Amino acid sequence: MTITEKMAENLVDLQFETLPYPVIHEAKLCLLDTLSCIFAGAQTKEIKTLSKEFSLSTGDQIAPLIGMENRSSLLYAAILNGSMAHAVEMDDVHKEAKSHAGAVVIPAALTYGAVVNCSGKDLLTSIVVGYEAMLRIGKGINASKHRKKGWHATGTCGTFGAAAAVGSLSNFDVQQMVNALGLAGTQSSGLWAFTANGANSKMFHAGSASASGILSAIMVNGGLTGSNQILEAEDGGLYKGSSSDYSYDVVTEKLNGRFYIENITRKPYACCRSMHPSIEAALKIKESKINPDEIVSIKVKTYEVAKIQCGYTNNPQNSTDAKFSIPYGVAVALIDGKALINQFTEERIQDIRILRLAQKVDVIIDEKFERSYPKNWGCSLEVKTNDKTYIKEIINAKGDPTNPLTLNELEEKFLYLSKNLLGIPQASSIVAAIRNLETVEDITELLALCKPLRSSHYTKGRGANDIY
Repeated sequence: MTITEKMAENLVDLQFETLPYPVIHEAKLCLLDTLSCIFAGAQTKEIKTLSKEFSLSTGDQIAPLIGMENRSSLLYAAILNGSMAHAVEMDDVHKEAKSHAGAVVIPAALTYGAVVNCSGKDLLTSIVVGYEAMLRIGKGINASKHRKKGWHATGTCGTFGAAAAVGSLSNFDVQQMVNALGLAGTQSSGLWAFTANGANSKMFHAGSASASGILSAIMVNGGLTGSNQILEAEDGGLYKGSSSDYSYDVVTEKLNGRFYIENITRKPYACCRSMHPSIEAALKIKESKINPDEIVSIKVKTYEVAKIQCGYTNNPQNSTDAKFSIPYGVAVALIDGKALINQFTEERIQDIRILRLAQKVDVIIDEKFERSYPKNWGCSLEVKTNDKTYIKEIINAKGDPTNPLTLNELEEKFLYLSKNLLGIPQASSIVAAIRNLETVEDITELLALCKPLRSSHYTKGRGANDIY
């Protein structure tokens, strides 16, 4: 059997009744966390504009736009729902796969699941299946090497996760799942070039992968076949074409014995996860009552990908730049004591005091943190004032599986990101519904709770208020 065939066989075998309780519990947490990000994304100026443009391009109203009143075509809805999930940079991530599975798999499963009226059990199973496919492939491709070639694994590996989730909802047999994965892989895309000018296209990588997964399933039903060696083919296999060091064994290691969904990182801050260690260190140092105006210099020692990805500018020109700038993140954390949505708006990044402090930040590659990456995403922060030096080391920031957000913290995050759109009572009803999702016969019951109360609840292009 090929690698793709072995994975497909395992994915098809995953059924709700055979999944351990902790795995089901994690799927619920992933759903809760991703929905919170979707609701935040629905409130952004970019998504509102995009949804209007999409509505002009189709008369098809089959699928829900989560957090919105209107509907769209199946593929357009998947694009928008996935883009919403990734828009505010608070969606989950897997360290060793360097992939945001929630922003791809869950929008695909919800969008398609709503159209076929799947049950809560089916939805939870499809989420587990999708995470398994996406994250095993993401880890095997070698996150660091893949990233250094300019690829965004959320897009390139996400197509597999979305296709697997939809294949699960479609009750695909092994050969159909093989075809779905093969067709998903040939759609793999997502380039990191957006940082060259602060473009906001990164969110589309998640949306595109979600839609590609659904399209893969449609094509399978339409008779198309996909490569059964989409990962390992000597000519055109994904791994050889997009990484300089990879492992096929990782993809099939302990199939059905290890579930990657149990090792998810969830974000407390509204920016790239590679910034979180330095932001957390800055917040810890701020507790010492340090005066930001007395700071002389700041050094961040971290791993190479963090510097490449988030150390390229001390002077962000727009919100995207700020969300990928360790210097800005450290500066705003030291001054505001927060790193939430309001810290990364176009208005906030123009603050001269923050920008001056960001100019004092140097990001340095340190062998200690490089050696432990991607198992650990760490840093050391050194802040010098006129008369004192503060040093704080973070091995794994808050939200890491070794230092997780508690259930209470996740629910607080959910209310923070959704309250302006839904109101607290309705948001609380969604939390309760997810707790008991396996008893739901039709997920349209859940999605009915996801509609905004009224248009006036939208925050104009800023997201939710800082209560979290």
